[in-house]
Amino acid sequence: MQKRILVGSGLALLVLACGDVGPDALGTAEVTPRPELASGAAADLEGIPVVAPEPGAGVFAEVVLDTGETRTLLLETGIDGRVFELALITELVDDAAAAEEPEEEGGVVALAAGEAPRLGSLAPCSDKSKSLLPYKVSGPLAWYFNSGSTPASNSAASVEKALKRTANNITTSRNSCSMTDQVSATYTFLGKTDAASAITADAQCGAGNGLNTVGFGALPKGVLGLACVYYDGADNVVEADIRLNKAYGWYGDKPANGSGRYSVEAVATHEFGHVFGLGHVAEAGHGNLTMSTAMNGTCQGSENTLGRRDVLGLRAMY
Repeated sequence: MQKRILVGSGLALLVLACGDVGPDALGTAEVTPRPELASGAAADLEGIPVVAPEPGAGVFAEVVLDTGETRTLLLETGIDGRVFELALITELVDDAAAAEEPEEEGGVVALAAGEAPRLGSLAPCSDKSKSLLPYKVSGPLAWYFNSGSTPASNSAASVEKALKRTANNITTSRNSCSMTDQVSATYTFLGKTDAASAITADAQCGAGNGLNTVGFGALPKGVLGLACVYYDGADNVVEADIRLNKAYGWYGDKPANGSGRYSVEAVATHEFGHVFGLGHVAEAGHGNLTMSTAMNGTCQGSENTLGRRDVLGLRAMY
């Protein structure tokens, strides 16, 4: 295994021997050189097209498929211009530390409506796994809603409310475990914009346009949504974009006949989790966490509230 180390104002990638993963393994990754790529060049890795970032920067991309599966890609360009692909350790478990964590006042509460637990997985309030990405949001995340992209079958006002709840779910660590909010992350909603995100119709994370934008748009068949997060050599997010595929049925507030439609809040909460630096945990055994690797299908809201380790991951960063 190899270890990624961030140094000063740029990225330095060193090959080091690593032993067992400890309780604080942020930044530990398998690093694969990509000599065929250059900064600014288009790449298609893991079925995700991206533009390799500029020297001293990185990009994280996640594709959510309509099957519920997710695919991720993390690229960094060193200050010398070499491009690397990172495969982060996606499940970190420190049972001893987790056993010593005090219970929050009020104890564990029942899951919210629409949050049927997934069989074969740990309960969201007792799961001890976590995963952190190598970046964080410094200061409030100032973002826009591309309201003009809203499908005709949806109310832009309803979707906007759902997106605001989504950002709030992360920054207030809304959870099903009666855990108090100790997360300092914040956001500022800047309102509507006509500017589209840097995400293209072929699901590519483009070069970025300096705006944090959430909205709908064209994406390939089978792709439900895409999130692209760009960060600098100091591990600060400089741009984050989320696009939902307008060809699918969506709802902002759950309708009585929601079958076959996807929850804006559920999908976007998972994606905002990535924007604020939460990584994936394995679906097998951890499917009740917001950041598990699979969504829970249509007409559901299980990703709306965080599990214990989702919250503890945010507390570790903010």
